[in-house]
Amino acid sequence: MSRRKGGATSRRLRLAGMRKNLLTALAIFVWSSGALPAAQEAPQRVRTEIKYSEGVVVLTSDVQERTPPGRYSARGNVEITYRDIRITCDEAEFEERTREGSARGNLRFSQDRQWFTCSRAEFNLAGQTGTFYDASGFTDQEFLIRGSTVVKKGPDIYSVQDGFITACQERNPKWSFTIDSATVRVDRTARLRNTLFKVKGVPVLYVPYLVLPLANKQRSSGLLPPHIGSSSSKGRAFSLGYFQTLGRSADLTFYGDYFTLRGLALGGVLRTRPTPQTRLYLQAYGIHDRLDQGGAQLILDGESSLPRGFRAVASANITTNFRFRQAFSDSFRSATVPEERSMVFMTQNQDSFSTNIAFLRDEVLFPGRSIVIRQAPSLEFRSLGRKLGRTPLIFHLRAGADAVSRTDSELETPRLVQRLDLYPRLTLRLPSLAGISLVPSVGIRETYYSAGVTDGKDPKIDPSSIHRQYMDLELDLRLPTIERTYRGSRPGSFKHTIEPFTMYRRIHGIDNARRIVRFDEQDAIADTNELEFGVVNRIFTRRGGPGAPGQEWLLAAVVQKYYFDPGFGRALVPGQSNIFYPLNTVTGFASLSEPRSLPPTNLIVRLTPMPSVSYDFRADYDTRYERLRDASLSVHWQEERFIASGTYVKTNALATGTFESHHIQGLLGYGSPMSGVSASAVISYNIRTANLLNSNMRLNYIWDCCGISLQFQQFDLGLRTESRLTFSFSLKGIGSFGNIRRAESLF
Repeated sequence: MSRRKGGATSRRLRLAGMRKNLLTALAIFVWSSGALPAAQEAPQRVRTEIKYSEGVVVLTSDVQERTPPGRYSARGNVEITYRDIRITCDEAEFEERTREGSARGNLRFSQDRQWFTCSRAEFNLAGQTGTFYDASGFTDQEFLIRGSTVVKKGPDIYSVQDGFITACQERNPKWSFTIDSATVRVDRTARLRNTLFKVKGVPVLYVPYLVLPLANKQRSSGLLPPHIGSSSSKGRAFSLGYFQTLGRSADLTFYGDYFTLRGLALGGVLRTRPTPQTRLYLQAYGIHDRLDQGGAQLILDGESSLPRGFRAVASANITTNFRFRQAFSDSFRSATVPEERSMVFMTQNQDSFSTNIAFLRDEVLFPGRSIVIRQAPSLEFRSLGRKLGRTPLIFHLRAGADAVSRTDSELETPRLVQRLDLYPRLTLRLPSLAGISLVPSVGIRETYYSAGVTDGKDPKIDPSSIHRQYMDLELDLRLPTIERTYRGSRPGSFKHTIEPFTMYRRIHGIDNARRIVRFDEQDAIADTNELEFGVVNRIFTRRGGPGAPGQEWLLAAVVQKYYFDPGFGRALVPGQSNIFYPLNTVTGFASLSEPRSLPPTNLIVRLTPMPSVSYDFRADYDTRYERLRDASLSVHWQEERFIASGTYVKTNALATGTFESHHIQGLLGYGSPMSGVSASAVISYNIRTANLLNSNMRLNYIWDCCGISLQFQQFDLGLRTESRLTFSFSLKGIGSFGNIRRAESLF
């Protein structure tokens, strides 16, 4: 019994010792292996470098095998790099001797800005070539290319089979070119064959061969997209052009317009920029019209910066006749403004001095004989104002020598009439006294003409010379400004100022004004003894709280003249319109037909209730007839994406030289033409005749990769009534297709 108990005790002691030894061994294992449970280390990736004279091929993967004679197999997160080429995939094979390989699974190829994803690929790193199957990617930053097979033929040449090209990122792109085959040269062109242009997957246009410019937009010669349209005055129209590059800095465009009612018109445009400081644009267009309204037009625009601060400018707009412009001009302004100016001049401006050499030709087109004035050449030197030492005197000078001529329905001068002009002038800056400032200015002018015109009802050219000598004096008197600030008033705090002013002007010595041929504004000057006076009321408010600068809220001015010499030294001819300086110093409608001491009173009101809204009202009130001679109201309103502006003009025929008119011009716009939806409408309406002279309505929708514009334009010029609907479709990275041109200035 005692023996059994002793055996059991011995077994328990042995078991306890075994447990103790097991726990001790486990503790030693835990201490030696770190925290429990132990973190498993990621398997180490295999990296192989294969060196060549042109670079190093680096092959990195989870598992690699090498079999003689230098063939590598890689699996698991494979990455192959060589110079600027990078390939990632699941599996790849590479031949060391030929540098050829293949890749499969989650495959992506990239080189510089080019990259593709595809199902599998075969490549040659030595020639930077390869074939990608079921590929999709970019050859630059804009154009997405997809194809069943994309063959890389070199560092920057790709061949695409059975795919499409687009700049849109959607799965179903807004636009695309579906192709049978294409050749893409990176940063140059994409040449597409058997191309079907689609919008949202819907076929729109088939083109057997098409060349698209890519990232750098390098110019290339070729046919331009044709334009098809219709005109009520010219019939159906078909236009086609050809673009020819002339090196890196010039190009030439030939185009033709065929009108079913008019015939064939031909034109051309030359553009060149031989140096960064020189540019030239030359356009010619003409037609032999079946309806006897044909002609030709030449447009020239050029500029060049020359050494020693000189600048040369050439600008010309010459038309054979005004009827041609009315019939074939594409803009309302060009079709209605009968004036043409051509000039070539060279100028140098330094400090306050200006030197100018010019050749000018001005023409006002009339149905009969046009008015043509030439200056060839014209030399001018100006000092715009230079202080004489420490004195308060400022010296101005104009000196000129011109060879001028004029032709109109009544006169034709010799081809060369000499005009020499010298005009020094002094201005005295006097200090103000008690808020009163006076600025006197005096000048003496002498002008020599080698020919003139006889004074009488039947004027003729007189070959004898004429001297015009006169003295002019101006006294600019500014009286103290009266101002008062109203605080806490019902409309809010504001400041009111009253600014009276007076200008005395005396021109004396011109006793031969009627004998001087008018070549330009220098010749249309008459004796005067006049006083100009007026008062300007201004109201200022603060926008933006205390401390913000005052803003003009309202301006109201009344300006009046008084002529001490209503006959202007016998220059005014009663019964006809007289226009000369200084009649134009107050109003734009500067004409008198009868001697009078008080001309119409000029009224000006300008209201700016907020920075985005302004109103401008101007009128000339004739006290003799007690009626408005003319009035105009201009409105401008802009708020975020909306804009509205317009001008209303009314004139009354009260005296000889004035005319009856009643017009309104306006613009309404919404949005930005750079993105999203935008629309605009421009009109010019003759209220007196109830005639819509011109209207231009445009609707744009711009997406991230394309945009479309529709425009409806209407002319009514009497000689020509036309309605035209045009469109333009813009593709990102390519350009615009259509015939919408940039909008012209409204006024």
